[in-house]
Formats: sequence, C-alpha cells, structure tokens
Amino acid sequence: MPPLAHYLLLGLAMIAVAVADVFLKHATLTGDLAATLRSPWFAGAVALYLFQIAVFTIAFLDGWQLSLLGIVQVALYAGVVVAAGLLMFQESLSVRQMLGLGLALSGVILVSYK
Repeated sequence: MPPLAHYLLLGLAMIAVAVADVFLKHATLTGDLAATLRSPWFAGAVALYLFQIAVFTIAFLDGWQLSLLGIVQVALYAGVVVAAGLLMFQESLSVRQMLGLGLALSGVILVSYK
C-alpha cells in the first residue's frame, strides 16, 4: 500500500476510535444497560472499534512502531472527543485541560520528526 494511503487509513482508524466513543456516550444516554446494548449507536461504536483493530493490525504487520502510533492516536483522539464533548454534550474545559490538550498536540509534533 502506498505511504499516503497508509497515513490516510491510519488517520481514519484513529479518528474512528474517538467517534466510536462519542457513539458509545450517545448510546448510554438512556441510563439503562439493556437499552444501551440494543442501541444502534452501540452497534456503530463496536463496528468502528473493529475497524481500528483491523487497520492497526495491518500497520503492525507492515512494521509501524507501536510507540509512534500510540502517541499520534492519543492526540487525535483527544482532539475529536474534546470537540464532541463541547459541541454535542455541552461539556466544558478548564484552563488546565486546555493546556494539557495543547501539550499533547505539541508532543505529537515532536515525536513525529526524526
């Protein structure tokens, strides 16, 4: 697979995990475990988690480093779930949390360069 396609697929897989967590949060709004497990939001979350597992398995077979994939995934994840929390669930961020997110994104930039 060409390198650009690898990056795009990995980016989609990383974002898929964050979107899956948003789906999972939405599924739990009923407050009932049985209803949550029957929710289409729950099924969507499971499908997205499985997509991420498949893509990461391919990446590891192709020799990608766990340390690099992990840190990039955490930073992308943080950005997506923070935005979803703010926009969809009316959650808020403290100044400390905003600084932490900025540091996480800075960390991704630093570990991405050789």
